[in-house]
Amino acid sequence: MKPGEVFTATTLLPEDIVMRGQGQCFNLINPHPYAEAMTATEIHLTGNSSPKGCDQNTTLIFVRSGSANLEVMGRAGDNANDSIKVEAGHAIQIRSGETFIWTFADNLIALEVRIPDSSGPYGRKQTRAAANFTRSVVQGRNVKANATSDRQFEVIFDASNGSSDATMFVGFIPPSGAPSHYHLYDEICYILRGNGEFKSGDQSQLLAAGSAFAVVPRLLHALSNTAQEDLWLLGVFRPEGSPAAAYYPDGKPAPGYSESD
Repeated sequence: MKPGEVFTATTLLPEDIVMRGQGQCFNLINPHPYAEAMTATEIHLTGNSSPKGCDQNTTLIFVRSGSANLEVMGRAGDNANDSIKVEAGHAIQIRSGETFIWTFADNLIALEVRIPDSSGPYGRKQTRAAANFTRSVVQGRNVKANATSDRQFEVIFDASNGSSDATMFVGFIPPSGAPSHYHLYDEICYILRGNGEFKSGDQSQLLAAGSAFAVVPRLLHALSNTAQEDLWLLGVFRPEGSPAAAYYPDGKPAPGYSESD
C-alpha cells in the first residue's frame, strides 16, 4: 500500500496480477508494509472464478459493470448459503469465515475490498456493533445525504445493515474542486464513473473509471471533478461511520459535518 498514490489495472506490476479460475485479478491496493490492512482487488471475468475464502476478514464487493452469479457458502456449521444474480450497481457483503465464487460471469468488472475482522488487535478497535445483516444492496435505492462542497453520498453498507467492520458508500462529486482536507479513518477509494484529479502533497494525479487509491488517517488530500458530469466515487472506510466526517487543515470540521453526528 502506498497511501496517496493512484493505481489502475494498467499500471500494476506483473506480480500484482493473478488468475482466479477464469478471472484476472488486479490487486490495486495491497497490504504491504502494514499489518491488518484493508486491500482492494478488481476482478475481470467472463466465465467462472475459483472459490475465494474470507479468512479473518469481511469482504465488501461492488459491481462496476457486467453481470454474474455470486455463490456464497456459509461458515462452518452455518447453512446461510446464498446465490445472487448481480449486475452493475449491486453491492454484496461477505462475512468472515464465508467463501464466495463467481459463476456465469459476462464481462464482469467488480471491486472486492477486504477488511480485517476483530480477530486482530487493530481490527478489534475498529469494529462496531451491527444489526440487520443484509447480503446485497442495489445502489440508487437509498436516500442520498449531503457532504461538503455541494457533494452528496449514498451509504451502501454500514452498521445499520450488518457491516460492523467498515462503511461502503458512493459519493457524487459535481464539476468543481474542493479544499484540502483529511479524515480520521482508513479509506480505499475507487472511481466508478467520470474523470477527475487527486492531489496529495505536491503530487497531482489523473482519475478515471477504475482508478483506486488509499487514504490513511490525517493524510491531507483533495479530489476534484474535471468533467462536466458527476464523478462517482466508491469509498470503503473503517471504523464504520459517516462519509461526511472530514476536517480542514486547521482542524475545523468541514461544512455539513458535526462531531456529534
